[in-house]
Amino acid sequence: MGSYQSNTSKGFRLTSTWVEFEDDWFAQGASRRVYRGTYHGNPEKEGKRCVVKVYKEEWFDNIEEYAWKVDDRAYLKATEMAQLFKVHAAMYRTSIHHEIEFVKPEFTSVDTCASFRLFGFLPMNKKVKGKLPYTRDSVKNVIPSNASVLVERYLEGDYIKFTSNTGFVDPQKGALPKAFSHFTYHASGGQILVSDLQGVSNGTSYTFTDPAVLSGGTQLGFYGPTDLGKYGIVKFFQKHICNELCERLNKPTITNVTPAEKAVFDTIVNNMPDKKSSTYTYQLSQSSDVPKSEVENIQHNLKLESILEE
Repeated sequence: MGSYQSNTSKGFRLTSTWVEFEDDWFAQGASRRVYRGTYHGNPEKEGKRCVVKVYKEEWFDNIEEYAWKVDDRAYLKATEMAQLFKVHAAMYRTSIHHEIEFVKPEFTSVDTCASFRLFGFLPMNKKVKGKLPYTRDSVKNVIPSNASVLVERYLEGDYIKFTSNTGFVDPQKGALPKAFSHFTYHASGGQILVSDLQGVSNGTSYTFTDPAVLSGGTQLGFYGPTDLGKYGIVKFFQKHICNELCERLNKPTITNVTPAEKAVFDTIVNNMPDKKSSTYTYQLSQSSDVPKSEVENIQHNLKLESILEE
């Protein structure tokens, strides 16, 4: 009487690999909904599990300018810092493990959405988990046609949120991740700080996914919706307690700011959500009652100087 069609992606660029993913998302952030998926089309990956992140409609309309490029930019910067940190950590005789890698994302777009074809040719859109928890909606309303997709390999092991992008640190397992974040600020000359570190550890190495890269430049959100910029950098150092891997690493000092701007900056930082989960750029204005334009202007004008504290 009919046939079932799953959610699928188009092939990855220059490869035959594509993915099939479940009807219902299991997590979501500001820009994407996350699904469990399976690789196909590649003998080495066939049938292996993956994580499929589908960009929401408001994020894929300008794909060439924003949606997937900021995520790729964040991954590349975080990977660059991980490679430098390995060299840095090797200089110290320490019990803290220092192998770090970031999962490489692949980018493509939606090919087909879940549906039932009555008599083999009459498509009927399936009802799936809606945009909000505990709701149901047509798959076409939840997964827009040709939406952008980010695919990552599934991480085996206990998934842990080691740090957040507002200074949270897991008290038992966060020693290396927080030292790595401090190092990224130092090694980049204050240009960035990699935070929001989550993933798995096997006791000798860490594999992280979906990092937040906080920009010390003039543009808030340059590395995506979790880039809290200079506000996030200052918040990190307000809460950071250095360990042996932080020896002789620079910290930020605020310069080139008026007393009035400094007061507003402090208001924004002090009112940032203090939580384990990720915080998004739009929440800086919401939590502090400071207009979005003023939040962006202070990010543009304020300077952070990377210096070594004696």
